[in-house]
Amino acid sequence: MFVGLAGRLRVPPADGLAEQVRTASCDHGIKRWRLYLTEEQIASVAYGFWLHRMTGSAAEANRFAREYGIAHTPGRENARGSSPDLPRPV
Repeated sequence: MFVGLAGRLRVPPADGLAEQVRTASCDHGIKRWRLYLTEEQIASVAYGFWLHRMTGSAAEANRFAREYGIAHTPGRENARGSSPDLPRPV
C-alpha cells in the first residue's frame, strides 16, 4: 500500500523500493516474502510501517522493529551501522 501511494505522500518510498516489492519472492517454507533492500530502502519500509501505525495498526511496525532492529522515529536518523550500498535480505 505504501508503494502504491507514492505519488500522494509527502515523503515517497526510497528509490528502487517499488521495483523490489514487485519482484519479491515468497519463501513458502517460512511463509515470508523475501526482499533484498538497501539501508535506505529498509528505513523507507520502517517509515511506511510507521505511517500504517498512525492509522491504527502497530502490529507490522512492532514486528519489523523486533525482528530487524529498525523503526522509524520522527525527527531522528535511523542508523544501523552497516554499508548503505549493500542490499540485504529482509
